[in-house]
Amino acid sequence: MNEILYDLLRQYESGEMSEAEKNTFEQRLADDPAFATEIAEYAAMNAAIREEGDRRLEADLTLYGKNLMMNMDAPTMSLPAQETKARSISLYSRIIYAAAAVVALLVVVLPLWLMNRPDAPIATSSEELYAANFSIPPAPEARNAKAEAWRNAYARGNYKATIDELNILLSDTSFLQKSEAYHFLGISLLASGDPEAAIKALDQVGADSYDRESADWYTALALLKLDRTADARQAFQAIAAQKTHTFARQAKEMLGGMK
Repeated sequence: MNEILYDLLRQYESGEMSEAEKNTFEQRLADDPAFATEIAEYAAMNAAIREEGDRRLEADLTLYGKNLMMNMDAPTMSLPAQETKARSISLYSRIIYAAAAVVALLVVVLPLWLMNRPDAPIATSSEELYAANFSIPPAPEARNAKAEAWRNAYARGNYKATIDELNILLSDTSFLQKSEAYHFLGISLLASGDPEAAIKALDQVGADSYDRESADWYTALALLKLDRTADARQAFQAIAAQKTHTFARQAKEMLGGMK
């Protein structure tokens, strides 16, 4: 169990997150299918635990209530004392049954559910694995008037126009933000179905650029799109080996899904 993800879900469901943290969490759910799948699994686990605990608790309290009614005339315990005991049993039972449900779920139910869940993604080819993991990042903020045209085209999903505008911009010797331009040129080429050209563009992103880690990820995806499985695996391994890499977790998950 990933305790970090489980704790994130707990904080989200309990309302402990700040508004900014909540927005970030929900945005990641929308943008990251693998993350959303893991969170959904833990949410299902939580629901199962609560349901099992409440079911057993209800049965216990029903039985206790029957016994209580049968012994109403017993002189050894006053009614307030009986109510106190009932509350103690209620709390104790909830804890015990919830713990038992967790153990049962982790030891027996969870492995079976993870193996047989209907929504478990099973990649049968490089193309399917690529399609399941390729997503378009949001358009960056325009820093100057020169970037406005390609940014607007990109935001509309018009990648052909984006490619044309970026090529014009990159031919301008006075334009300085070339790494960012090559980064989004590569993504746009990949979105347009030209992974070969995408790799060449992404390779132009500077090693010290803010976009370099993202360029690594999309290069690996482009290799996967080309069905160059060995090269793609090597690229994902290089990303996964860098613990602080932005896409390290996604790369590890991708390696797990590759044949």
